[in-house]
Amino acid sequence: MRVGIIACSILQQELESILNKMQWSPEVMYLDAALHVTPQKMKNSLIEHINQMAERVDAVFLGYGFCQSLQGIEEECSIPVILPQIDDCISLLLGPDRYASEVKKETGTWFMTPGWAEVGAEMVIKELHLDRVTRYGKDPMQMAKRLFTHYRRGLFIDTGVGDRMASLTAAEKFCADFDLTLEKTTSEPILLEEWLRKAYALTVG
Repeated sequence: MRVGIIACSILQQELESILNKMQWSPEVMYLDAALHVTPQKMKNSLIEHINQMAERVDAVFLGYGFCQSLQGIEEECSIPVILPQIDDCISLLLGPDRYASEVKKETGTWFMTPGWAEVGAEMVIKELHLDRVTRYGKDPMQMAKRLFTHYRRGLFIDTGVGDRMASLTAAEKFCADFDLTLEKTTSEPILLEEWLRKAYALTVG
C-alpha cells in the first residue's frame, strides 16, 4: 500500500527527523501553519489535498491533531486517513499529560516548539486576525502586544531537531517582544513517531 503524508509545516522538522530515522521516503506535502486560524477552511483544504493525493497513494497520514475541526475527517475522504487522536500539535510533541501539567502550572503559557518559535509574532498576528488592521493605519504588532497580556510565560520545547540555537534565539526574541518569562524544557516526539509507524505499517502489511 502506498501511503502519503500531508502535514502542518510546524511539524516539518520533527517529521523529517523521524522519517529519516525510519528510512522511509513517502510523498510528503506541508501546508501553511496559519490554516488552523480558520478551522473549517483548514478542514476543507485538507480534504481537497487528500482527494488530490488519492490519485497517487492508497492512504494518507495527517501530521495534525484534531485542531478544533478535524475529528472525524477520516469519514469524509475518498481514501483511508490516519489522523493522530490527539488535540493539537503541542500535545502531539509534548504529550498530553505533560501539556496538561504545564497548563496547570501557568495557564497563561504560550508553547513554542521549534516550528512555533520560527513563525513567532507573525503567527500571533494571524491568530488574533490583526493583519487586517493595517488598512486602518494601525500597527499589527502593537495591537498584538495589547491583546496578548493574558500570557505570562513562554515555554520553549526543544524537540532535538533543526538549528536548536536559532530556535532558542527566536523564542527569546518572542518572549522579549511580548514581555513573557522564558522557560525551557525538552521532549522527544514519541507520540508523533508512534503514529507515523502505524501509517508505515500499512505499507508493509
